[in-house]
Amino acid sequence: MSRKNQHDSGFSFYIPIVLIAAFMLGCLSIALIGVRENVYGITLANSVSDGDAVVKGTTVRKSPVMDEQGLKYRMVSASDLGISQEEPAVATDAKPVSSMEDQTSSVGESSVPEESVSSQDTTSSETAVSSESTEVSSQIEEEVSSQEVSSEEVSSEEPEEKHLVLPNDHYINFTPIKEGHVAYLTFDDGPSEYTEDILDILDYYNVKATFFVIYHKDMADKYKAIVDRGHTIGLHTYTHKYEKVYRSEKAFFDEIDRIGNYVYRVTGKRSKIIRFPGGSSNTVSRHYCEGIMDTLKKSVPARGYVYHDWNVDSCDAEAYNLATDKLLANVKKSLTKYRKPDILMHDAGASKRTTVEALPMIIEYIYSQGYSMEGLQLDSYAVHHDW
Repeated sequence: MSRKNQHDSGFSFYIPIVLIAAFMLGCLSIALIGVRENVYGITLANSVSDGDAVVKGTTVRKSPVMDEQGLKYRMVSASDLGISQEEPAVATDAKPVSSMEDQTSSVGESSVPEESVSSQDTTSSETAVSSESTEVSSQIEEEVSSQEVSSEEVSSEEPEEKHLVLPNDHYINFTPIKEGHVAYLTFDDGPSEYTEDILDILDYYNVKATFFVIYHKDMADKYKAIVDRGHTIGLHTYTHKYEKVYRSEKAFFDEIDRIGNYVYRVTGKRSKIIRFPGGSSNTVSRHYCEGIMDTLKKSVPARGYVYHDWNVDSCDAEAYNLATDKLLANVKKSLTKYRKPDILMHDAGASKRTTVEALPMIIEYIYSQGYSMEGLQLDSYAVHHDW
């Protein structure tokens, strides 16, 4: 045999060994990836879960709530809103949901502390993270296998799920969206230090809203965030000072042009949607210019603007930090009178902190009554107080 043939024969001998070794390495890599995914799965399941859970026959879920310490989660159920779960139907306009990590991060990691389902789950989760990697792997394999067995037993014994699906499938909807029923959440006087919290709550519920803004120094990023996160930005004059705004027709449009130009400069968005300070039916303006509102209600549309009043008032302007249950009751009192309710709230910082606290409950109630929620557009139904 020639030296070349001997060399080829020797090389061929190693080929099967190399292939076998590669195959074993691939299997090992897949196994390690599976263990890593199980680690994340259990960690998330034991900490903050946006999914539904059944506790003593009642469907419950995590829901964001704002308090003095920031945006947190609370557990809510159908009974919290006094709504029956006997025969719900599935909403037809459900949208796909991103991963659990995306859902958890959508309300902001810095402002939303993760809450474990129980202190026992929290302790076990912290212990698992701090233990040696070999112990973690063995514990995870045992827990995963036990979870798989228990899930099979549950699925074979429990009836089909009774809860409904909102635009994100980790929410419960108690009433299908009714055709033509659209609610408009509107926030006046912002932006403020709470704007980001409001935006986080709206994102959590997949809701779009409208912000009627005035000028605030050093808050360019807030105006931009409103637009960048898909909400409508409207004009509420530059200063909101009645003695300046309603001094004359020219003074009013100077204010509108000024805030409009500023919004365009910091967001790149031109807005033609406005709200009069005090609404179109305010009587304070007559102290500065008699008949000014009658004049403006004609000249505003003539200049290409659309103005919006409201037909549902949260009454958060009546007092500083009105109680959250009172704010919710005020919305409930009028909401269902209208197919297209326009709901007045304020994004005015510390004096309206409870408005932010009540917002999740208000949104849940609106959804429970079969409304979708959208931002106002130029062709949206416009509520006028003199109609």
